[in-house]
Amino acid sequence: MSTQNNFVANTLNVTPPTLNNQLNELVINWHITEACNYNCTYCFAKWGKPNELLRSLEAIERLLDQLANYFIRGNPKIKDMLGYKTVRLNLAGGEPMMLGSTLSIVLILAKQKGFNTSIITNGSYLLKNKFDLPKNVLDMIGISFDSLDYQTRKEIGRIDRKGNSLSAEELKCALHKLSHTQIGLKTKINTVINAINWRENFSSFMSDLAPDKWKVLQVMPYGNDELLISDDKFNQFVERHEKQGITIYPESNSAMTESYLMIEPKGRFYQNSRDLGGYVYSDCINEVGANKALSLINFNANTFMSRYSRDESIIALGEVI
Repeated sequence: MSTQNNFVANTLNVTPPTLNNQLNELVINWHITEACNYNCTYCFAKWGKPNELLRSLEAIERLLDQLANYFIRGNPKIKDMLGYKTVRLNLAGGEPMMLGSTLSIVLILAKQKGFNTSIITNGSYLLKNKFDLPKNVLDMIGISFDSLDYQTRKEIGRIDRKGNSLSAEELKCALHKLSHTQIGLKTKINTVINAINWRENFSSFMSDLAPDKWKVLQVMPYGNDELLISDDKFNQFVERHEKQGITIYPESNSAMTESYLMIEPKGRFYQNSRDLGGYVYSDCINEVGANKALSLINFNANTFMSRYSRDESIIALGEVI
C-alpha cells in the first residue's frame, strides 16, 4: 500500500482498497427529503422530520458548490486513491419527485456545476403528468420496484394512500416516456429482497424490460424486522435468476455496511455503522466544508471495490434504493 493511500486512510477515515481497479465515475447520493407518498415498511430513510436543506435555495446552491469544489474542481486525496474521472449527484428520498420545481432547480444547478445527475424514485410521479422533468437534466434514473404482484406491493407498503402502486406496465410506460425527454438516459431497477417477495421470479419481466442495471438488495435491519431474510434466502433469489441468464447486481447486508457515503436532508454526510447500529453523522457540510465533514465518516473503499468489480464504469459513494 502506498504512503499516499495511508495518508488518505488516516485523514478521511477511509479503508483503502487493496484492489487496483480505477473506475470512471464517483456517485454521491443525497437523500434530499424524507417526504414520501409510499410507506414501505423496510424504509431506512427516516430522520425525524428534520429541517431539510431544500427549504433554502441559497443553502442548496452552497452545498452543491461545496461538493463541486471538493470532488470535481479540487484534487482531493480520495480522488487520487479511487481514480474517478467524473462525478454524479444522485438524488434520493423519500420521494424526490414530490419536490416538483425544487427538484428541477437542483438538477439544473447540478448540471451547471459539472455534475452528472440521477434520481432514485418510486416512479409514481412519472405517471399521468403529475410532474414533468425539464429536458435533458438526467443522465440516469433508478426506479424502485419490488414485485410484479399488486397484493405483494401493498403488503410491503409500496403503495400510496389512495391504493395506487406502480405496476409493471406503468413502469415500462414511464421509462418509455422519459426516453423522449432525457437523451441518452440510462436506466436502473432497484429491488429490495425481503420475506414477502424472495420467492418471486422476475426473469421474464427483466428480460423484456432490459434495464441497464438491475440491483437487488437484501433488506436492511432498519425497518420492519418481520421482513428480514437470511443470507441463504437472499442468495437463493440471486442464484435463481442468474441461472436463467439474468444479469443481476446483488448487495447483501454486509456489502452495504460502511461502503456507502450518503448525505441526509440536513446536509450532513452519514453512514450506517457496523459496530454501533443505526447511523453516524458528520457536521453539516455547509458549515465545516466537504473535506472536514468527510473526515468524520468511515468509508470502506475495499468493500466498495468488491461490490462494484462487476461494473467497472462507476464508483458509487452512497448509491441506494
